[in-house]
Amino acid sequence: MCSHNEYMKEAIKQSKKGMNTNEGGPFGAIVVKNNQIVGRGNNKVTSSNDPTAHAEVVAIRDACNNLGTFQLDGCVLYTSCEPCPMCLGAIY
Repeated sequence: MCSHNEYMKEAIKQSKKGMNTNEGGPFGAIVVKNNQIVGRGNNKVTSSNDPTAHAEVVAIRDACNNLGTFQLDGCVLYTSCEPCPMCLGAIY
């Protein structure tokens, strides 16, 4: 079982990945369920020409795909930055 600090470090690692591959801004996120990372994302706005491809949204999409559901009950999202209003709405 990882600690909150370890999950935050993983979200930060996602942000560095995106920066190092020129996919987007310095933002990363992960989704955790039952102490397992089920979704990962980094900002891909500039590389995908998608203004909604913020790290949190990418991680949510990845988690939904991996879990085969559109509901993420029991999940926790860790992000490297305070979510914008769009991402906050998606998280709720």
